[in-house]
Amino acid sequence: MPKVSVSTDATAEPQRVWQLVVDLSRVAEWNTMHEGFTGEVPASLGAGATYRQRVKLMGMPAEMAWRVTDAVAAQRLEQSGDGPMGVKAKSRLVIEPSGDGSQITYEMEFTGPALAGPMAGMLEKQAGAATQESLTRLAALLG
Repeated sequence: MPKVSVSTDATAEPQRVWQLVVDLSRVAEWNTMHEGFTGEVPASLGAGATYRQRVKLMGMPAEMAWRVTDAVAAQRLEQSGDGPMGVKAKSRLVIEPSGDGSQITYEMEFTGPALAGPMAGMLEKQAGAATQESLTRLAALLG
C-alpha cells in the first residue's frame, strides 16, 4: 500500500494556511497533481463536502471523487477518495504552529488491486515528489 508523508515550513500562521488550502478556486496554484474539477465545486471545504477532481500522476489522468471526512479549521483536513480501477485514496493535511509561521504536513495513502506489484513503488515515488512540490508551491504562495 503506497504511502507518502512530506512536510514543509511556511511563514504564514495556521489560519492563513487553512484559508488557502480549503479554497478550491486556488488549488490549481499550488497542487501539482490538479488538472481541474468536474461537476459542482463547493466554495470551501468542510466536513461532509464532496467534489470531483481530475488529477494527473505518473503521466496518467484520472478522476477522483473526494469527500471531506474531517475538518478542523487551521489544524487538519482529511479526505477519502475513490478513483478508477478500484483505487482508493486518503489524504490528510495537518497544520501546526511553528515559531511565527506553520509546519504543514501532507500525507497520502493509496489502496486497490490495481496497485499490486511494482506499480505501488512507482506510485509512492511519483506521489512523494508531486506532494513535496505542491507543498513548496503552497509555502511560496503564503509568502
